[in-house]
Amino acid sequence: MTNDRSNNDAAEIKTFFDDYAEDFSSIYKEDEKKRSAFNKAMDKLYRKDIEIRFDATIALTEKDSIKSVLDIGCGPGHFVVKFLEQGKDVTALDIAPSMLEITKQRVDSMQINSKFETILADYAEYEFANKFDAVCVMGFFDYVQEPVKILKKLLTETNKELYLYFPDNKGWLAWQRKIRYKLRNCPLYLYSKDYLDACLKEADCFHLAEIRDTDRGYYVIIRK
Repeated sequence: MTNDRSNNDAAEIKTFFDDYAEDFSSIYKEDEKKRSAFNKAMDKLYRKDIEIRFDATIALTEKDSIKSVLDIGCGPGHFVVKFLEQGKDVTALDIAPSMLEITKQRVDSMQINSKFETILADYAEYEFANKFDAVCVMGFFDYVQEPVKILKKLLTETNKELYLYFPDNKGWLAWQRKIRYKLRNCPLYLYSKDYLDACLKEADCFHLAEIRDTDRGYYVIIRK
C-alpha cells in the first residue's frame, strides 16, 4: 500500500500525542489530569462537538447488528470503554504508546466478557486480516494528508458502518488551532464542506454518507 503520509509526519503526530495524552484524556473526563477553570470554560463554549460525536457514535453502536468495532486513533479509550460496556468485541489502534497505555489501564479496571485487542501502529500502514462490523474514526482525519486513500481503505475493512469526523476549516478557532499545532510541529488538515463532499465522491461513498454539521466540523455516517 502507498504511504498516505510521510514518515516525518507520522513521527511528529506520534510525538505530539504522546506528550498530549493526559491533557487530551481530561477533555472527555477528569481523571488523573484535572481541568483548569479556563479549560472548563473553553470546553463548555467551544468543544460541544466532542460530546455530540461521542453520544452519536455510542447510540449507533448500541444495536445488536454491530458485534465488532475498530477504534482508529482510539486515544485515551473513552469510546473503547463504552463499546466494551455494550458487549462489543473491540480493537483499539493508536500511533501513540501513551494513549494506548491509558486505554489499557481503563480496560484493566473493567469486567468484560468480549474480546479486546490493542494495536500500536499507523493505520495507513497497517493491514488487517479481518473486517469489522463498525469502524470509529474520531480525531483522525485531522492528521491525514490524503483522505481519499484512507476512505478507500476503510471501506474495504468495514462490513456495515463507518463513523467519521472531519474538522471544519472556518472561524477563528480553526485559525488558532492551525497556529497552535504549527508551533508544536504537528501536521493538521481541516475541511470545507465542498472539499469533504469531493473526497467522499472520489472514494465512491458519497451516496452512502449521512453528513451532520456539528459546531466545529462534520460527523459522517457511512452505511454499506
